Amino acid sequence: MNTKLKRMIAAALILSLLIIIGLTIFFAVTGSQWFWVMLFLMFFFPIFLWAMSFLYKWSKK
Repeated sequence: MNTKLKRMIAAALILSLLIIIGLTIFFAVTGSQWFWVMLFLMFFFPIFLWAMSFLYKWSKK
């Protein structure tokens, strides 16, 4: 994979994490029922991304 593609993927992942954090705060302030879903995503999405990167590195060996 070239470095330009890696940078684009990294930027997209950072943007998605920021959107999840922003929506979590928004739903917390508004008192929406979606707050719990976003809170769940806020904790488990980074763990999922770490697991996928670990599996990717493991499969290349």
